[in-house]
Amino acid sequence: MISALTGTISFKNLSGVEIRAGQVGYWVLVPAGLIADLTLGEKVTLYTSLIVGEKMVEIYGFSSRNEVRIFKMLTSVSGVGPKTALQIFNNHQGEEVERAIDKADVAFFQSIKGIGKKTAQRLIVDLRSVLDQDRVREGKEAESKEPTVYQALIQLGFSKEEVRLVIDKINPDQKEEEKISQALSLLSAADD
Repeated sequence: MISALTGTISFKNLSGVEIRAGQVGYWVLVPAGLIADLTLGEKVTLYTSLIVGEKMVEIYGFSSRNEVRIFKMLTSVSGVGPKTALQIFNNHQGEEVERAIDKADVAFFQSIKGIGKKTAQRLIVDLRSVLDQDRVREGKEAESKEPTVYQALIQLGFSKEEVRLVIDKINPDQKEEEKISQALSLLSAADD
């Protein structure tokens, strides 16, 4: 499986980009917004999902691992193929998709070409529990990574989601007090 590609953008059009990695050019289908951000000759890393179909193999590329995770979740839903999932990313960021699932926003998904009311409802029902399970697992990982910092921030009233995000950003080589201080600085900067 190809999980990421690093190389130089050698060609692009409205549906994707060619990444030249060594002597090989890989055609990668990417969201429209990402195509606009990429420049010919630019060295990039795209995080990818390899889709093997009956008649073709396609690589879908994104700017973050989180977007790949959401893309794979979307394509796991009956009636949502990779082209439809990419269509969602043509119009929205990964965080917006997660918010729409959390809020059960059927209209959000219906605004995407190729998604009707039933498919939108199925997306929300099927993916809500997956997102919840992911968040529980990520929270446990954050707590096990820095248990003292995690507990201190929770006791100070920060949400598990806020704490989980900030723990990944702190320097693990510091003393506990310094880690907590850095985490508080990061959390206060996020509020500004």
